[in-house]
Amino acid sequence: MLICWVLPIMIIVTIAAVLLNANYESNLRTQLETDADHALQQMEGKLNAVFDSSKAVSYDGIVRSAYREFQQNGDSVALYRSVNEYLNQNFSREEMLRAVFISFWEDLRIYPYVMSSGIQGYSIPRNYHRSVEPTVLEAMQDADTAIRFLNYDGELYVARNLLDNHFVPYATIAMLCDREALFEPLNDVQHISGVSLVLDDLILDEEGTLRPLDEGEEAQARELCFEGKLEGHRLCLQVRIEPYNILSDMPELRLAVAAVILLVLPLLFLLIVLFRNQVTRPVETLLSATDRLQSGERGCQIEERARSKEFERIYRHFNAMSTEMKNQFERSWLEQQALQQARVKALQSQINPHFLNNTLEIINWEARLAGDERVSAMIEALSVMLDAALGRDGQGEIPLREELGYVDAYLYIIRERLGEALVITREIDQTLLGAMVPRLILQPLVENAVEHDLAPNGGGQLILRVYRDEEHLILESEHDGVMSDEDLAAIQNMLASATADTETISGQVGLRNVKQRLQLLYGEQGSITVLQRTEGRILARARLSLRNTTK
Repeated sequence: MLICWVLPIMIIVTIAAVLLNANYESNLRTQLETDADHALQQMEGKLNAVFDSSKAVSYDGIVRSAYREFQQNGDSVALYRSVNEYLNQNFSREEMLRAVFISFWEDLRIYPYVMSSGIQGYSIPRNYHRSVEPTVLEAMQDADTAIRFLNYDGELYVARNLLDNHFVPYATIAMLCDREALFEPLNDVQHISGVSLVLDDLILDEEGTLRPLDEGEEAQARELCFEGKLEGHRLCLQVRIEPYNILSDMPELRLAVAAVILLVLPLLFLLIVLFRNQVTRPVETLLSATDRLQSGERGCQIEERARSKEFERIYRHFNAMSTEMKNQFERSWLEQQALQQARVKALQSQINPHFLNNTLEIINWEARLAGDERVSAMIEALSVMLDAALGRDGQGEIPLREELGYVDAYLYIIRERLGEALVITREIDQTLLGAMVPRLILQPLVENAVEHDLAPNGGGQLILRVYRDEEHLILESEHDGVMSDEDLAAIQNMLASATADTETISGQVGLRNVKQRLQLLYGEQGSITVLQRTEGRILARARLSLRNTTK
């Protein structure tokens, strides 16, 4: 569901969002450039209007005429009244200016000014005449008729000298600009910040802070920069594009995305539920059944009904396969058991049981009558071994203590044969004597050691071990002997061979027969190995499961 449904939707939505965002950003930048350029043109127009107003003071000659009359009659009151009236008529409604002052270079003790409508109080003119006017006059000493931008205490002034008929400056007009009115055209421009306006060697930002532009300092880096035209003055508008979110800028898009999510999530949940019921659960049921089959539960069946025809068909095929596997295994096991019994009976039938038993009984009585207890004991040991070989009680598995009794009977006869040269050591876990083991499972290992190594060498050490390794019973026969690499390879190949040929050693069931019996009874839990443990020591080990109950 994630790969075939969620992932494609996420990829499509992501690609659409990237493309939409790129298109939106391109359109937004184009719109911003257009709006910012238009705002700069409006700001340029406002400053040009201020320039034109300052020029008009010189060109219309009213202030110059009033000043000439003052020079003739010395009436400063008339001069103040004429200049003030002129300023009120021409500048009181100028939105770009907060106040306009005319400062005479000659100390006349009069200070004509006008405040823009809406500006109240006397702090501005008082501060100008006390502090600003000397700075303005000093700055305009060499300005001639040029217009200059002046900064005093963070306030922006536009200053221009007024000349008499002899082109000699007699006064300076200083216009205090309204910075808010100057930046007003930018109010309609969205998604911009960090606005700054460079005027000659001054820089004015959107917060209203005016400061000199340091020597060599460029305006702060901005994404957009626009150059204006202002009669030889430098005018530069720089702005930065604000981070934007297309979802916050377009409410309709938010609604569309929310609608898609509301539609996709329930559909996704429904598809997950359907996929879970139609695919995931049937697959889990099938995997669980295969695990049961692999663990040994042959013939296990899937009882649950599938929700689809495809899985119903798979269930039927699995049940049929499991049943057939169980039948084949049972047939194979029965055939192997019958074959094994036939082999044992064939070996047992090679001697006449009644004849041997009767003969041994007669010999035993003759030995006792003759007082030969040693021969009598050997005959009894041989009789025990004969009973084990014949298996007249019909039991395929016997307690371990009974199997050890058969081994002891065999070793008694061999001990009489080899005498003290045969050293027998027993390392038996007494808690395992009741464990059930196959009849004649340990005796062939001991007989193999005696016949192939101990007897030819005239004796040696034989160690019998019985111990537990987790859930396995280990039977070991370790003895003195040497095997060549060829002999060891031949034995391993013989034990690994899958053929059913029977090998007998001294009338007993051979090693390969023992291996086949262990595999039939215990499967992979049963095995037999022969190896050269150390130099001069040979170890034969039988491993079988302890799943059987003990007696």
